[in-house]
Amino acid sequence: MKPNNTTCDCETDAPLVHALFTIHHLMMRVGDRLTAPHGLTASRWMLLCALDRRGDSATVSDLAEEQMMSVQAISRMLVTMVDEGLVTKQNRAGCGRTAFVSLTGRGHEAVSVLRQLGESFSTRFLEGLEGEGTARVQADLGRLIDNLQRYENELTTSRESEATARDKEFA
Repeated sequence: MKPNNTTCDCETDAPLVHALFTIHHLMMRVGDRLTAPHGLTASRWMLLCALDRRGDSATVSDLAEEQMMSVQAISRMLVTMVDEGLVTKQNRAGCGRTAFVSLTGRGHEAVSVLRQLGESFSTRFLEGLEGEGTARVQADLGRLIDNLQRYENELTTSRESEATARDKEFA
């Protein structure tokens, strides 16, 4: 059967986008394999490191925003991590229902192990990209991130404008 000319072939149509998706998925798989002996996953690795960076001021919504995940997904991970003694969640007086998350002693120990795994991961991942090569890739990826954030903002603004126009039309 002859392929339909209207089909999307991401490898052909957008090879860089396909490569970036592939890198993401491979990074997550490798991260899962590295962390599995420690009872973790790549997603929980990133969450523990985010908590380490933020200290005791991390809220569930802050973590969701930083990790680009839903509040529900972060909450599910945190429930498991609380049960395992890696983190604590608490409310603070005057902050309503906002839950603050912090690492426990066991969580700090896990972060120490994750730092070692991260060094090994980075060395293997960046193999062959020394000095200027690494800096160039980092700069280019930063540019792509900026472009996508700007595009996302434009789409959000456009959708909000469309919703406002629909509301006025039906008012």
